[in-house]
Amino acid sequence: MQYVKEILVGGKSLIIGLWITLKRLFKPIVTVQYPRQKLTMTPNFRGHIEFIRFDDTKTHHCVACGLCARTCPSHVIKVQGEKTRAGDLKYGRQYYIDFSKCSLCGLCVDVCPECTLQFSKEYEYVFYHRWDTVLDIMGRLEGKR
Repeated sequence: MQYVKEILVGGKSLIIGLWITLKRLFKPIVTVQYPRQKLTMTPNFRGHIEFIRFDDTKTHHCVACGLCARTCPSHVIKVQGEKTRAGDLKYGRQYYIDFSKCSLCGLCVDVCPECTLQFSKEYEYVFYHRWDTVLDIMGRLEGKR
């Protein structure tokens, strides 16, 4: 008698599972077939930081004030600038970030007085070596031309 009861319980469980599968079979697909299909990131997605290229200068507006580096709680930003002549404004020349230690808090983007930093929408970043995670933000901006 116990054997028949186990068969009936198992059969009921099988029918419930097949019913759930049949219902899902005719619904639209909600998963993305990555990497054949690429995701569209939401506006709130935070990738690594990058410079904004402005149309008026065709480059960034970083003045190398260092406010982003001083505000960063992880101390992963290194920025250097130079003046072309005495009395001129400083202009950012080197900007590095160690992405492996960045917490993506966004304080650097928020405190930038020139509003030249933004979060990238890049989500397919792969590194093979630890030193590859140090990103040259200026070089990336120059490479996008």
